[in-house]
Amino acid sequence: MELMPKEIKFLTILNETRLSNGKMSGRYFDEVNKQFTFSNAELNAAVKKLMKLDMIMVIDAGGKDMVYFHTDKVQKDILDKELLTIKH
Repeated sequence: MELMPKEIKFLTILNETRLSNGKMSGRYFDEVNKQFTFSNAELNAAVKKLMKLDMIMVIDAGGKDMVYFHTDKVQKDILDKELLTIKH
């Protein structure tokens, strides 16, 4: 299954990324939002699809916090270069 451009952006930002109750917050969200605007519904749909494709994995960080990581299936050359420059 091929990823759409917006899904590639989601894949890029969902590495070592904490979501609390399905939402991204803090300075990282602010920096990402300058380059890539999205709704929480879009973010959650992307998480579900990328999990189904085995491109991200999740670690339960307790409470309503989940941390997402790329799997070995992710080819680094497809990721959005500009979004990769944003540090968590």
